[in-house]
Amino acid sequence: MGAFLIAVIKLLPRSLAKRLPLLAILSFLFGAVVTGWTMQNFYNRSIALTQAETSGEVLRDLLGKETWQNLSDGDVISSGLFEMLRGPELHDALPPYSVPLILTLDGERLRAAVAFNSPPKLPEALSARNEVQTAAARLAELSRGIARQDQTAALHVFMPSDVVVTISAPTIWQSRPGQTWIAIIGIAAFVLGLSLVIPLALNLAAPFKKLAARGPVSGPTDPLTSTEAYLIRDKITRLTERYAAEQEKKERDLAAISHDLRTPITRLRLRTELLPEGDLRDRFEADLDDVSSIIDGALDLLSLRSQPEESYQFSLASLVESLVNDYSDTGKNVTFFAPEAVELQSATSIFTSPEDVSIRTDNTCLIFGQPDKLRRAFSNLIDNALKYGGRAVVEVKPLSNDMIGVDIRDFGPGIEPDEVARVRLPFVRGHTSQSERGFGLGLSIATELIELHGGTLEFTNLEPGLLVTALVSRGAD
Repeated sequence: MGAFLIAVIKLLPRSLAKRLPLLAILSFLFGAVVTGWTMQNFYNRSIALTQAETSGEVLRDLLGKETWQNLSDGDVISSGLFEMLRGPELHDALPPYSVPLILTLDGERLRAAVAFNSPPKLPEALSARNEVQTAAARLAELSRGIARQDQTAALHVFMPSDVVVTISAPTIWQSRPGQTWIAIIGIAAFVLGLSLVIPLALNLAAPFKKLAARGPVSGPTDPLTSTEAYLIRDKITRLTERYAAEQEKKERDLAAISHDLRTPITRLRLRTELLPEGDLRDRFEADLDDVSSIIDGALDLLSLRSQPEESYQFSLASLVESLVNDYSDTGKNVTFFAPEAVELQSATSIFTSPEDVSIRTDNTCLIFGQPDKLRRAFSNLIDNALKYGGRAVVEVKPLSNDMIGVDIRDFGPGIEPDEVARVRLPFVRGHTSQSERGFGLGLSIATELIELHGGTLEFTNLEPGLLVTALVSRGAD
C-alpha cells in the first residue's frame, strides 16, 4: 500500500507552483463530497420520516375490512409507498426482536407486531400515547416510529378469522445510517481528509524549513520535494562551496603575503640594530612591532574557525569566573557575579524546623563547546571594558534550555548606536584614543568566536557605560 501511494505521489507535478493549486482543488473537492454525502443522508432520512408521518390515512384504508376482506390468501395490494400481503397465517415465525402491539381499528382491538431483524434502537417510539387517538393518527405515529428505527421492518396485523396481513414499505421502513452515525461518519471523513492534507502541506514546506536552518535537504528520491526546493538547494550548495574556496584562497594568499613580509621586516629589524640608540631607533622598532602585530592579527582572525580544538561539556560560569580571578590576581578591577542561587526549604523533622536553603550549582550553565576559544573571546571583551571604562563587571545568567547569557559592563563613554555595526569590523576601533594601543581586532575576534558557538553579541548603552551581552548556545549534550 505504501509503495502504491508513493507511486501515485510521483505522478503529481514536481513544480510547487502547480502542486499548491492542485492541493487546494483536491481539498475543496474532498470537502464538497463529504459535505454533500452528509447533507444528502440527512435529507433522505428527513423525507422518509415526513412521508411516514403523513401515511396514516393510507394505512387505515389498507387495514379496513373492505380492503383485506376482498383479497384472497396470497394476494398483494399496493397503495402509495406501502404493500400489503394477505395470508391465512405467517409463513415463518416472527423474528426474536419483534415488538408486540395492540391496534384499534373499526372499533375492534387487534393484535399486531412489528418485526425487526435486530433490536430496535428506539422501541418507545412504537408505543401509543396515553390519550385517545383516531386510527389514522395512531397508524401515522406508528409508521414514523418504525421509520425512526432506521432498519428494515414489517407490520403484521392479526385479523379475525385467522387472517394475517403483512404491510411493508421498502422506501421508508428500510435500513439506512442513523442521524448519529451520519454525523460520526461525516466528522471521521473530515478528520481523515485533514490527516492526508496536513502532512502533504507540511512536506511541501519542509524543504524550505531545512534550507532556512542551513541543514541538508532530502535527496531526489523524495517524491514530495518540489523542483524549486532542489534548485534552491543546489544554488546554496554552489554558493557555499564557492565561498569556502574563496575563503581558503584568501587565507593562503594572506599567509603567503605574511611570509613574504616577515623577511623584509626581519631585515629592517637587523638594520635598526645598526642605528645608534635614541628616539629614532625606538620609533623604528615600534613601527616594526605594529606591522608584525597587524599581520599576525589578520592571520589569526582568518584562521579562527580552522584552528583545531576538542569540544566537550563544561561549565561556562566556572570558565568565566576563573578568567575574572586571573584579572583580579594581576590587580585589574574586574568583578564577577555568579548565577543566582536556587532558594529551597529544608524538610521538617522532630528535631528541626524548616529553614530556607540557598543552593548554587554550575549545572545550570553547562555547555558543549571549545573552552579555549570562548576564554579568548571573553578575555577580549574584558580587555575592551578595561581599556575604555577602567573597570568591568561580569555576570553569567542561564536564559533558557538553549542559551546562556554573559554580561560584560564597562563604565566608559559607550558606543553610538549607528557605530555598532562598524566597530565589529576588523581594524576598526570604537574610540580613537592615542593613549591606548590596539588595532581594532579584539572585538572582531570575539564576535567570530561567539558566532562559532551559535551565539551573538548585543550592545546596550547605559548611564554610564556600555553593556555587552554575549549569547552562547549550549550546543549538543
